[in-house]
Amino acid sequence: MSGTPADPEKLVAGLFRIEESFALPDGELEFRVAYGEETKRKFELLKGRVAPLGLRPELTGSAEECVLTLRRTEAAKKKLSRLPVIFALFTTVAVVVSALLQEGVYQELVPSWPYYPTLLAFGLSVAVLLGAHELGQRLMARARDAGRANSYWIPGVPFIPPFLPSLGFATSQREPALNRDSLFDTVLAGPLVMLAFAVLLAAVGDVTAVQSSVPFASTNLINSTVVINANAIQLAIGTVLGQFAHPIASGYIAVSPLEDGAVVGFILVFLSLLPMASYDGGILATVAWGQKAARAASYVSILALLVLDTWTYWGIAVIVLLLVGRPYQLKLEDEVSPLSASRKWLFAGMIVLAFLCLPIPHNIATLPLR
Repeated sequence: MSGTPADPEKLVAGLFRIEESFALPDGELEFRVAYGEETKRKFELLKGRVAPLGLRPELTGSAEECVLTLRRTEAAKKKLSRLPVIFALFTTVAVVVSALLQEGVYQELVPSWPYYPTLLAFGLSVAVLLGAHELGQRLMARARDAGRANSYWIPGVPFIPPFLPSLGFATSQREPALNRDSLFDTVLAGPLVMLAFAVLLAAVGDVTAVQSSVPFASTNLINSTVVINANAIQLAIGTVLGQFAHPIASGYIAVSPLEDGAVVGFILVFLSLLPMASYDGGILATVAWGQKAARAASYVSILALLVLDTWTYWGIAVIVLLLVGRPYQLKLEDEVSPLSASRKWLFAGMIVLAFLCLPIPHNIATLPLR
């Protein structure tokens, strides 16, 4: 092997203790190296140093038998799947139909409200929430070297019920992520950014909500966001901003298309963070706990969806049941290094956060209408 300053073997030897080395075809190299506490960080450094040489590192095996391979960088394949685009188009249609149906709800509650502003307020707020999830993951993927992925917006059926135009997000990796930490950060970014926008919409909606023109008892609204119980986060927002909100007379309800859009966002965050199949939470569970434990968690999540008091979640449970038969296969450049302990604890906190975003089921508590 060459002894030049750009010699790949010297770059590897400068970071790792090499136990054996082998020359592979096409100038690729393989090393058996000792794994230690700093291996994850050193692998990240090595990737940056060998990239100018047209090489990319792979770390496979186990901590006891750790194999580092330097492979030739392959040209990026431009062929893209059309499925994410098709799913996104169906979801867009579902959002538009849901907005039209929700507008009918507003017209029954407040007939004097103008048609298009309320229609756009709900539809655009949901579209912003969906886009925030996608944007959050894409930006984090670039920042954390997590590769590209296909994100599928699973469209809902707007008439059953009209308030949930999407049943969540499923993801598949097109390129390997740097390591488990990188993939974890990227996947988690989507739900957290969406949650931030949902909180903002809920806060603005809570302050700008108006009283319905007719008593709720005189309406026939049994399948819309206005009859969904608030979640713990919304209750906290209402407590903090209650002094700024318009007072609502007994028997009437507060109407806000922005807050109704936020409700959709909160439910999507709940679905995203649940550890199930190819949803965000399922990928996080696979990264943190391993494939077998993540699959078991998917079945527990399915059971949780089935015991909720609305059959809306049953359709999602069926989708998860179909997806769980194909365990999520992680694509990592560093397959050996585990997820950091802090992120494992963070994931536990995210599961708690998921249930804080869930509307309190009516079979647990019936809260006063907004």
